[in-house]
Amino acid sequence: MSVRFGGKQSETYSGNRSRRALFTLLAGKRKTYTPEFKFKVVMESFQRETTLEEVCRKFGLASSVISRWRQEFQQKGPEIFADQRDLQTRSKAQGHAPGESPEELKQLIGDLTVQNDLLKKSRGLLGN
Repeated sequence: MSVRFGGKQSETYSGNRSRRALFTLLAGKRKTYTPEFKFKVVMESFQRETTLEEVCRKFGLASSVISRWRQEFQQKGPEIFADQRDLQTRSKAQGHAPGESPEELKQLIGDLTVQNDLLKKSRGLLGN
């Protein structure tokens, strides 16, 4: 089957999978998967007993999709173990004195910068 896009002849597609992909492309609809499904696929793809190709066949997915999900999982995985405590408790656990953690100091600098800008503007309005 060949298809024209904008007057140009595209490559010929054959097979059920290609037709389904082409139909999805033309219809403008993409499959969406739940986070639970993605997690299940990624975890199965990490198992030693299975290959990526087996997981692709089992779930009917392209290897590029699974590879992208695996990469995203590996990038965002450390966030799961991030410190969930409030700012003060986290600062204390890291050995910072109250009010001296980097986050608190950045907040203080921001507040002081805003106050300084307001004072400069008010001074200019007063004509001093």
